[in-house]
Amino acid sequence: MSRLRSTINLAPVAYHLAAVRRRERLSHAEQRDIQSRLLRALVRHAYQDVPHYRRVFDASLVEGLRSAEDLSAFPVLRREDLRELPPGELLAAGFTPENTRAATTSGSSGIPITIRNSERDLGYLRATYLQDMLGGGVRLTDRVAYFRVRPFLRHPLERFGLLRNFHVPTDRTLDEQVTAFLAARPTFLIGFPNVIGSVVEELRRRGVRYDGVRTVLFGGERLTPTAQAQILDHLGAAHQEVYASVEVFTIARTCPEGRLHLRSADLVVEVEHADGTVSVEDGEGEILVTRLHSEAMPLIRYRLGDRVRITPNDCSCGVARTPIVREVIGRSEDRLVDADGRRFYGDFITFAVQDFPEVSRLQVVQTRPGAIEIRTVLAPGARADVTADIAAAVRRVLPDQTVTVRQTPYIAPEPNGKIKIVKVLDPAREDATEKGRAADV
Repeated sequence: MSRLRSTINLAPVAYHLAAVRRRERLSHAEQRDIQSRLLRALVRHAYQDVPHYRRVFDASLVEGLRSAEDLSAFPVLRREDLRELPPGELLAAGFTPENTRAATTSGSSGIPITIRNSERDLGYLRATYLQDMLGGGVRLTDRVAYFRVRPFLRHPLERFGLLRNFHVPTDRTLDEQVTAFLAARPTFLIGFPNVIGSVVEELRRRGVRYDGVRTVLFGGERLTPTAQAQILDHLGAAHQEVYASVEVFTIARTCPEGRLHLRSADLVVEVEHADGTVSVEDGEGEILVTRLHSEAMPLIRYRLGDRVRITPNDCSCGVARTPIVREVIGRSEDRLVDADGRRFYGDFITFAVQDFPEVSRLQVVQTRPGAIEIRTVLAPGARADVTADIAAAVRRVLPDQTVTVRQTPYIAPEPNGKIKIVKVLDPAREDATEKGRAADV
């Protein structure tokens, strides 16, 4: 079993990158053939080596599986399963928390989860990430700024001044993010649109014009055309987009025509329709994703929590040949407001909460500037003082905010069925009948 490295090993990344680029040039039918072969190997591996799948999979279905169309007979993996299953139930034989790397996400359903990847898994994921950047036009001389909570590992090319990475820490104050951004002097940006938008808005408020950015690679959520134009106009930059998640990484990326094409050779995308039927890479409904390169913690038929609309490829780009994701109704987050009126992205707050095992679901709510409420659904038997500990943890990352923690039996979804992780409310519209026990600590 390979050990985790303290720096990125470029050899497997280069090897996998060559494979990714070669496969994406193939016809859709050829990519589906590769998909079927990888899927059969993955399902056999999961059945033989992962306790959860050995328990819930039927041996005859595993033996009879030939292509993605056969997956509909297999059970769906839910976010709740990842949260509630005992440790090790989804890890393959030989893998432990010590020889895998954790990736955490709050997710669009408000259920905190942790995904674990082996060094081999990471080699492939990094290659697809690099392909996203190459598709966005990155150059070896670019200074790449990543807007995220935690920094990436360093890579050897940085010693030669190539593809230098700079971290804009989204768990810090807006002022600290702006300082990190300006100090990096980036030419290529990667991050959630609302995070980048908050920094650009603050630059505009200060009267600072930064025109060094060539390209912005948006991922994780969709912006309105107006909000997107405001970011790009201020930076004077072009943009590309990826549809991705922490759990399965890149699902689709934009072609030169701006259409999101599926990565059919690297994952299986199913669409579960309103009538309960399932189709592969077609139609409108909830997305189920199977990542085909995942030895440590296979996620098979994973319910991501997004609704999508996928149609056959009719794009004239001539580059991508796979079906197109026309619409994603995914995670939705509002931006919080400081007491002085400045807006900032609040996703990082969930990282301070999700390590508490008592928390089953959560939502960050703001009803007035400078104050937030953490709504939590706690697991049965949760200790009585956990809300005080949660409040203290949040206060450490938001020292200038008034923090309230509320235990509630239920977090209401939005009209589209999604739970908004970060939500700004008009106090006049707050439901006075909502039941919950507030702990103002």
